Amino acid sequence: MAPEILYGVGALILLVVLIWAVLRGRLKSKRAQAISEEATREQYEEPERYDQDRQDALEEMARTAEEQKRRND
Repeated sequence: MAPEILYGVGALILLVVLIWAVLRGRLKSKRAQAISEEATREQYEEPERYDQDRQDALEEMARTAEEQKRRND
């Protein structure tokens, strides 16, 4: 009987995590998505020039955009 309960609990946890992941992606602002895409593009096009400072600046811009979206909602 115990394994059946564990399977059910595991499936429920997996469902919650999947729902959270989908909603997290959809709730991201367009500006934050654009900044993330720009950072990824820069890193792949010119990996030797893509330094940690630029990455930190882009991450901060994305974080700020997310906070502004949450305040506006």
